[in-house]
Amino acid sequence: MAILIANCISASAIEFTVDGVLYSVNYDYKTVTVAGYPSGNKPTGNLTIPESVTYGGISYPVTSIGGKAFYGCTGLTSLTIGNSVTSIGYYAFNRCTGLKSVTIGNSVTSIGFGAFWDCFRLTSVAIPKSVTSIGYWTFRDCSGLTSLTIPNSVTSIRNEAFSGCSGLTSVIIPNSVTKIGHSAFKYCSGLTSLTIPNSVTEIGIEAFYGCSGLTSVTIPNSVTAIGEGAFGGCTGLTSITIPNSVTTIGENAFYECSGLTSVTIPNSVTTIGENAFYGCSGLTSVTIPNSVTSIGGKAFCNCSGLTSVTIGNSVTSISIYAFYGCSGLTSVNIPNSVTSIGDMAFLGCSGLTRIDAYPNPEKVSTGGNVFYDVPKDGTLHVLPKYLSAYQTASEWKNFTNIKGDLTEIGASTSMER
Repeated sequence: MAILIANCISASAIEFTVDGVLYSVNYDYKTVTVAGYPSGNKPTGNLTIPESVTYGGISYPVTSIGGKAFYGCTGLTSLTIGNSVTSIGYYAFNRCTGLKSVTIGNSVTSIGFGAFWDCFRLTSVAIPKSVTSIGYWTFRDCSGLTSLTIPNSVTSIRNEAFSGCSGLTSVIIPNSVTKIGHSAFKYCSGLTSLTIPNSVTEIGIEAFYGCSGLTSVTIPNSVTAIGEGAFGGCTGLTSITIPNSVTTIGENAFYECSGLTSVTIPNSVTTIGENAFYGCSGLTSVTIPNSVTSIGGKAFCNCSGLTSVTIGNSVTSISIYAFYGCSGLTSVNIPNSVTSIGDMAFLGCSGLTRIDAYPNPEKVSTGGNVFYDVPKDGTLHVLPKYLSAYQTASEWKNFTNIKGDLTEIGASTSMER
């Protein structure tokens, strides 16, 4: 009989209501979880989750807030969570659009995914030092948030945790954080400055994409990879120094950063991904170091302000559309290491009047229309031993002014155009 009763109790959760909040007794029969509210009685105004509640003469500590507990409670304006609570469940306060302030108790260790998603009137939140994880979409689209301090107990900021927090002007990321997740601060357009601590090793895909107000950023030398689109659309960014710990600049890493006027690429970088600096129209010059072996497709496409490019002597491939639309480009060197140049790599470079080409053209695979719209009366400087080869090679023979005046060490004997 005792076993039968126990099975019946465990099969159906014990629930009760106190002060308009629905609680569910946990399987330990000693603590409770906030389950939400009685049907048809959404709470409004100020809500306090107490440290304990009493039912049937028994006092139960409140240890968690269940998933979707107050989903869509638009009438809530403020929230205080007691110190006994250790976890806030997924979507717990999602779309509580009237919520303006939140106080989280100092025992909470995890905030579930989407917990405060779309609480766009929320202006401030204090994340206690007990929190170790900020889940996916936790504060997504909380556009009213203006400042944020993440405690040094947090080790990772998950995907889209603060995406769409357009009112956020400053954020302090502690040196306990090792990973900034996919789109973590995407479209935080009000963010003006950012310091990434030297504990971070990875900046996730589109982590700061669309942070158009960001003017400066410090990337520490602990970072080894800048993810795809990490700073894409950061149109206010004027300069960036990439530390020599970085080996990969991902696709779209600085896509459409039109305000970027200078960039330093260290000699640790081996790969520049597709569209890495696409549309960076403010860039005037770029030096690609000797460590880089490949320049991705459209890597510098539509960098219309670019006037000169120095390509390191380890680059073997210049991919399709790599410098497409760089109408301000006046000179470029192609090192001896290059074995392939993709279709339309320099298409639309209408200002390109000097090309220093070092490789044997017979050993370079060239795509179609590589130099389309490039002035053919500009000067193509080559090594003397390859002069005749250039005069007959596809994509090269169209130049009318080919000079065999380069030296093996890479210095030109003539600067004439």
